Amino acid sequence: MVCMMENPEEWYRRFSSYMNMFRVTARIRRWLCSKGKEYMDFISTQELNGALYAIVKQAQKLFFVDLVQELHQRKPVSSKSLRQLCPFLDFHGIVRVGGRLRNSSLPDNQKYPILIPKESHLALLIARHWHSFACHAGPRLVTALINQRFWIVGIRLVVHRAIRECITCVKFTGANPQPVMADLPAARVQGCQTFSKVGMDYAGPITMKETSLRRSRVFKVYIALFVCMTTKAVHLELVLDLTTKAFLAALDRFAARRGLPSALFSDCGTNFVGASNQLRKLVNDPANRDILTAQMPVEWNFNPPSAPHFGGLWEAAVKSTKSLMVSTMGAQVWSLEEFSTILCRIEAALNSRPLTQMSSDPNDLEYLTPGHFIIGRSLLAAPEEGCEDKKLNLRHRWKVLQQSFQFFWRRWSAEYLSTLQACGRWQGTQPNVKVGEMVVLKDKMASPLTWKLGRVKETLPGDDEVVRVVKVLTSQGLLVRPVVKLVLLPTD
Repeated sequence: MVCMMENPEEWYRRFSSYMNMFRVTARIRRWLCSKGKEYMDFISTQELNGALYAIVKQAQKLFFVDLVQELHQRKPVSSKSLRQLCPFLDFHGIVRVGGRLRNSSLPDNQKYPILIPKESHLALLIARHWHSFACHAGPRLVTALINQRFWIVGIRLVVHRAIRECITCVKFTGANPQPVMADLPAARVQGCQTFSKVGMDYAGPITMKETSLRRSRVFKVYIALFVCMTTKAVHLELVLDLTTKAFLAALDRFAARRGLPSALFSDCGTNFVGASNQLRKLVNDPANRDILTAQMPVEWNFNPPSAPHFGGLWEAAVKSTKSLMVSTMGAQVWSLEEFSTILCRIEAALNSRPLTQMSSDPNDLEYLTPGHFIIGRSLLAAPEEGCEDKKLNLRHRWKVLQQSFQFFWRRWSAEYLSTLQACGRWQGTQPNVKVGEMVVLKDKMASPLTWKLGRVKETLPGDDEVVRVVKVLTSQGLLVRPVVKLVLLPTD
């Protein structure tokens, strides 16, 4: 108690709970007044009210020095904002609001509420208590509940601050930061051989029957999707399960038909991670290193966990594949032969989509598609008339084919790349997430009340110095998460 008198600050600022502050204060006052006598264990209402009056007096003496002095000396109130409240001192020495409700039938605590300064920590504790008591209600209900006993000057700011700092409300209503859209990677904007740089993803599961018999066994299958990062060409492979062995087999079939890619891009799926680990072991094996390094010059790139927007190219291809598949297959269950045929037709349709809008030139009758970079024309285009009557030698046809491919790449550079220039979304700039900030990790598979808390330990900025991925320290360890999957907690 001596320290409190020597240091006239808000000694109750150390409390974060409204009720705990009063109960601790009541027990301290009881111990000081008991002088060693026996007393009951439970705390009475009178003792809680006494603790409340003691804390309120301390807050009013700190922030309403002139007002308390003027009321004690029976002088007019000098503050214009406080004068309209008609303040007065009750028999406990507490400043209350007078107002014009003297003749109402309301209780005395509601007719003459206790005046609380908004700068006091007590005002914030009161707002937090009634916000939690009202099941995390909005500011209107919290304000109405507080006004039944207290009159907080500038109560709207205090209540909004209490709600803004409530972790439960932040989890439900907090907005995650959205950095500005990043530049496209080099694999998207630099010309290269088709399927040289490939993005991968899985689609499914899809039911398929074992044979065409009536009572054949039905099981689930998946589709491994490979999309060219440069030309948007799509390759589909049927996969029977989600194991690493099955994916390596699908990757082997893709490389045998389309060529071995130089770079692979994918999400952090367990099958992709396992495939990368197996390939790394094969390459690092001393017995096979010299042989495999010459045959498997593949660079594997993983997106951050829980960041599907980092792979928008193959996510869009998966959406288009599912849309065509649902329209074609319907509710019927197909056999392996039928399903493989449908996949080839869907692949042809995807590779025949125009990369750019149709030209207004009447002489330009053909649009640019991914199929032009694979076979030199659209995969669904009709064969040329009289092609069997053309007797061109092999050398001349090869020269024409090479000129056609060069023409396609010129159109790709002139028409397609310009469509990727504009930023369709995420145009605003926001401050970067900083090290040490407290965040909440969003999880679509869990309730917001169970979202984990964490602290940013390291930021991973891009080439433009914009932080889009961070490392967060949680109870489960250090996790890598994109910024858009975080909710920043307010700081004092």
